[in-house]
Amino acid sequence: MGSRGPLPAHPLQGCTAATEGDRVWLVWYTHSRSGTFLTRLTPSTGEVTSHPSPVDQPDGFAVSGNRAVLTRRHHNRRTVELTRAEFDGITWTATDRRTLHVPGRVVGRCGQGRDGVLWLRAGDTWLCIEA
Repeated sequence: MGSRGPLPAHPLQGCTAATEGDRVWLVWYTHSRSGTFLTRLTPSTGEVTSHPSPVDQPDGFAVSGNRAVLTRRHHNRRTVELTRAEFDGITWTATDRRTLHVPGRVVGRCGQGRDGVLWLRAGDTWLCIEA
């Protein structure tokens, strides 16, 4: 179940972030067993909404409406786990998971979500993945 207003737990560290129009999304995790959260901030209204993430500590994230794409890199490999998710108004649910082979290693914090597109840096190449 999602929450409005204050964050549902104390953040320990951010994982990644994305923009969607005038909204900003933060992906972060806690120091407790609460897990990883997707938090949407709407600067024009001050609204803050958080929901549990369908992926634990993703490296990349992009969102478009009720669809999202999240990635987790495989350390020292040329692969990432790609998860597609949908929001039903209450919960983000993973709808597809697959391993992608990429042209180079993906290092931490190399995924940037902008208006429904995840730009993921793999070696010397930027990959474009739509939500």
